[in-house]
Amino acid sequence: MDDVPWNSTPLVGRSSEMAALLSAVDDARTRRAGAVVLSGDAGVGKTRMLDEVATGAHERGFGVLVGHCTDFGDAGLPYQPFSEIFGRLAGDRPDLVEGVLTNFPAIARLLPAHRLLGAQPAPQEGQLDRAALFDAVLGAFTALATSEPQLVIIEDAHWADDSTRDLIGFLITRLTSQRLALVVSYRSDDLHRRHPLRRPIAEWSRNPRVRRVNLLPLDADEARTLLHSLLPAPLPPVEEQRILERAGGNAFFTEELAAAASMGDNDGVPPDLADLLLVRLDPLSDDARQVARVIAVAGHRVPHTLLTAVADLPDRELDEALRELIDAHIIDIPTTDRYYFRHALLAEAVYDDLLPGERVRLHAAYVKALQDQTVAGTAAELARHAKRSHNLPVSFEARVRAGDEAISVAAPQDALKHYELALELFPNRAPDSAIDKTWLIVQTATAATLSSQHLRAVKILRKALADLPADAPKLERAQLLLPLADIALVIDQDQESNEAVSQAVKLVNDEPASVFKAQVASLYARVSDALGRPMEAERWAHKALEIAREAGQESAASDAGITLAQLRRRAGDPETAVKQLEEAAVRAQLTGDPAAEVRSRFLLGSTRYEQGDLLNAKAALSFATKRAGELGRQWAAYGFDARRLLALTQFTLGEWDEASATARTDSMTPAAAGAALRAVEFSVRSGRGDTAVAEEFEMSRKWWDLDILLPIIGLQPAVDAYRTLDKPAEAEKLIADVSALCADLFQTEWHLARIRFSALGLQLLCHRAVGEPSTAAELVARGAELVSAGQATAEKGLPPGRLMGVEGLAWLARLESEWDRLRWLTGIDAPTPEEHVAAWQRTTDAFGYGYVFEQAWSRVRLSDALRAAGRVAEANEQSALAAEVGRELGARPLLEEAGGGAHGGSALTSRETEVLRLLAEGRTNRQLARELYISEKTVSVHVSNILAKLGVRSRTEAAAVARRDGLLAED
Repeated sequence: MDDVPWNSTPLVGRSSEMAALLSAVDDARTRRAGAVVLSGDAGVGKTRMLDEVATGAHERGFGVLVGHCTDFGDAGLPYQPFSEIFGRLAGDRPDLVEGVLTNFPAIARLLPAHRLLGAQPAPQEGQLDRAALFDAVLGAFTALATSEPQLVIIEDAHWADDSTRDLIGFLITRLTSQRLALVVSYRSDDLHRRHPLRRPIAEWSRNPRVRRVNLLPLDADEARTLLHSLLPAPLPPVEEQRILERAGGNAFFTEELAAAASMGDNDGVPPDLADLLLVRLDPLSDDARQVARVIAVAGHRVPHTLLTAVADLPDRELDEALRELIDAHIIDIPTTDRYYFRHALLAEAVYDDLLPGERVRLHAAYVKALQDQTVAGTAAELARHAKRSHNLPVSFEARVRAGDEAISVAAPQDALKHYELALELFPNRAPDSAIDKTWLIVQTATAATLSSQHLRAVKILRKALADLPADAPKLERAQLLLPLADIALVIDQDQESNEAVSQAVKLVNDEPASVFKAQVASLYARVSDALGRPMEAERWAHKALEIAREAGQESAASDAGITLAQLRRRAGDPETAVKQLEEAAVRAQLTGDPAAEVRSRFLLGSTRYEQGDLLNAKAALSFATKRAGELGRQWAAYGFDARRLLALTQFTLGEWDEASATARTDSMTPAAAGAALRAVEFSVRSGRGDTAVAEEFEMSRKWWDLDILLPIIGLQPAVDAYRTLDKPAEAEKLIADVSALCADLFQTEWHLARIRFSALGLQLLCHRAVGEPSTAAELVARGAELVSAGQATAEKGLPPGRLMGVEGLAWLARLESEWDRLRWLTGIDAPTPEEHVAAWQRTTDAFGYGYVFEQAWSRVRLSDALRAAGRVAEANEQSALAAEVGRELGARPLLEEAGGGAHGGSALTSRETEVLRLLAEGRTNRQLARELYISEKTVSVHVSNILAKLGVRSRTEAAAVARRDGLLAED
């Protein structure tokens, strides 16, 4: 009998559990009979796994026999699963059953045909001896296993009757050398302390032939994979996350919620699922059901003291009710003094089943207990219960307090939710409330920007300003303009920032010296610095310090001191700037100014980075990132910037795994920050040969306007990926798009990123020159435009007196070397071999400040130039150094281009192998060029590379080695 179920739902995860079950099956095939006891909560996927095991057994040549236990209440049908097994066998294989009945007539008693109402009873002689029936079942299974091994599955043993449990126990004790595997499943959440299956399981487990397998809920990744397989179309990430959280890794719950979502119901518990969940409360006492309702209304883990206050039951009755709920596996046995439902969906079902009046009364009881401070509670709890009991004034005050608490514990995302809810409730505040609306709006915007939701913050402030009446107090308007200017500056909306802070300066001009006025002056100085007005920036920074001193709060102008340090840095005095920034960081930490501290620590690291002092930059940025996290500013301006620049520094140093770890995101990462961090990770992935980054970078376009560094950072890995895919047109369009965006945002075409963009463009032209020799003149003309633009940017892109950093200088050298390489490949106005070598030597040296990857690529190009100049030994040395870096980084494209740093056919690129095949056939360079549609110069480069990699001196030797080593075989 092949009783193999089929299930369309995919099996996700469960590799170790499947291995254990199939191991028992494999043992049985070699006459080592055994049993597996499979446990897990309802809906966790036991049946689906057994389906898969049955399929695996069938594929191994097993017969599969499946029987189910059913919940009949107090008294059931004895031996029901075995009746099902033999009944189905009789229907499918009557000839086989006839032989079984001849040898084991007692089996006839179990056939369903003899057990139905009105059915003819099986022929019998007197009362059947139980031992004889047990022996008959064992004998029947053993006999069936002589022709083919058998897998016997008994499902839902938690509903098994006494006789079935005894028969299972008997079979387990008799398992020896039969070709038989027995699997028994049960719901672990149904096994209360007095459940009759508890003792048998303990006894079965002591048998050495029994294995225990416990099926746990799916982990986050597995649950997400299952959900994606069930949905006809993707859901928004927020809805998807909500389903995963509600399902809690339970496969059945995930399926039901996915089905509901596909029909447009994303909020409620599906009716069939709710009925299934609520039926578990039916056998409980009234007190136990009432306590379950009270816990459901709590919405989370409820402490015993709070439960006591709200449940309003005598201690003894409450304890008995709790014990009943724990024994029934409705709530978990608390390790502390808090009670909670074992599954969130059960709590939802119980809550949804309450009448509206019941809900309001229970929420009001929680409000009273929390307000009276009968028990300890949080403002967030009070706000929730007050809202649901329609006590809106209390809910408003509690939401504000909850937001403040969240900010105090560095949880800005939670604070933002509380403040936004408080803003909605503001019209319902108590008449005597002391909370000012402008203050609340600023707090909300601050929480948004701390959560890296800068656009949201800007929208909140813009709306608040638009809603202000024309005769609103000047100070109130300035209080909204100041954060708007600050946040707009962060997201590179310099014009809006300048307009907002300029208005604020005018509004507070006649105000006496104060902390707020000093902050306005400090921000005006910072905006002036960002807009390239250094003299104005310095004047206002000093003015801010003067106002702060006059107000008796010099620390209020910490930001102005940092701006002055920045001005020293840009004036070509980085060491003084570093000293001032270190002092500012310590001062800000001592005075409790987190924004100034994080800004100064970030700028300290970025100054070191700009100098090319990468190790000190990494140390400073690591500490800045750590402090930002401790201060709850990890997603705010400068805190997030420190993390991103840390990842870039690690990438530059060749610490790629560390860079990936720093840039790694999770479910708590804000969307904009996640997109920015992924752009950094693209550099590692593309460097290792992952061409998917090109498409992923294209998909990130919606974030480019918000964070200009995202496209600036992500462009190069995407261009490299397109080049690997031989899609230069797509890469060139990408460069053009990002260049246009930068020119628009920076309000100038002479932004320094253009030097690198021009170098990338020249790389693409070199790539095309190899495969498009007929377009050589056009490519060189375009290359001349790029090199000219890059060199002009180096002259015009810096304010007077400011020096270019080491990375900029390296890319400028790279730009000029790629220009030489393009002319060398095309043979148009080509540099001399010595000039070409010297250019790439300068580039290699320029990236020697610590940019490991780019220096290695420069070595590859230097190797090409040296080889073309006849300096083969030096060329091999450079390619070997590049290959060593490629191996250390796992950079496959670099390693392939460098030839793996070793001689031999395995070091040849695909193009070199193609050239070698034609070379062995006696083709000249000119013939090779015509046949491969490349220039003779390019052919010469390939031939030189081939000779070096094969360790030979002539074309004839190369052909001989190729034939000897089998390098000429067709692909």
